[in-house]
Amino acid sequence: MTTAASSSPPQAPVAPLHPQPPRRRRRRRGIIITAVVAVIVVAVFGGLLWFVGIPFAGQRYGDDASLFDDFDGAAGAKPDRNAWAIQTGGGGWGNDELQTYTEDAVTLDGQGNLVITATVPPDGAGGTPTSGRITTAGKWSFTFGRLSARIKLPEGQGLLPAFWLLGDSLERVGWPAAGEIDIVETPRGTSRSAHHLHGPRGEPGKNNDAWSLGGGVDAPAPLSEDFHVYTVEKQPGRVIIAVDDRVVLDVSEWDVPVPGTWVFDAPTHALFSLAVGGNWPGPPDATTPVVNEMLIDWILYTPADQIGDAPLGTLPDDEGTSR
Repeated sequence: MTTAASSSPPQAPVAPLHPQPPRRRRRRRGIIITAVVAVIVVAVFGGLLWFVGIPFAGQRYGDDASLFDDFDGAAGAKPDRNAWAIQTGGGGWGNDELQTYTEDAVTLDGQGNLVITATVPPDGAGGTPTSGRITTAGKWSFTFGRLSARIKLPEGQGLLPAFWLLGDSLERVGWPAAGEIDIVETPRGTSRSAHHLHGPRGEPGKNNDAWSLGGGVDAPAPLSEDFHVYTVEKQPGRVIIAVDDRVVLDVSEWDVPVPGTWVFDAPTHALFSLAVGGNWPGPPDATTPVVNEMLIDWILYTPADQIGDAPLGTLPDDEGTSR
């Protein structure tokens, strides 16, 4: 049976008051929103870590793992770039120092030592001294535990060899708010060593005034005559420095002069440097050797929970553990 067609025209469909977007567009919008939220979460979390001084990425070691480097390698090779960065350049380094730090001044000697060489032009010859500075910044740092290094320091007027720590927050808050621990320096010859802590006077970031605690210690014999073990131990609210197991500085947060702030319960990285001239050691003179070497035999970090009853400055065995 057939049905006759209707004589009235067909009715057009009525469009909804609020048209719905195509399903594909809704899916794309959902992906974009999810991605944006993920980026915000990562940025906030990373910013929080950065704000409290915890590196977001790139650290190889930390408070839960020991570190030992005996600088074993071919003569002329560079130290392990996974743990160390060589800093270069001049400009005084905040202390009106004379040297320009170069890559060539930091090498292994092939006999198990890291060598930092300062070359000082003879008195009256002109020219710029060159030297070396090496750091674990951005590669390794620690908050609590014990760090030791066996070093032979150079002797010479105007030389400032140093084994020291800086707070990881340095780029964010500057100095002295980040804190500095000078494990050993010899600005007036190696018959007397200097050991200091430097921190901010008042709330960090509010001013650039610094407080300092520490001083000089007479050595039984010039430190340049042999290798010695220099150690720092960081505990909550306390920093201890020793030379060959002899404690030369013991500072707690209660020793900080008012209105100073204790900033050392935070990650710090290590540095070795050999500066020339500047505000503290003064300029080199005719007695200063042309070639000066700072030798580092090894560096050892022991996490706080692995120290036990071992005295400060204990030597490592072949595996890098304390004995």
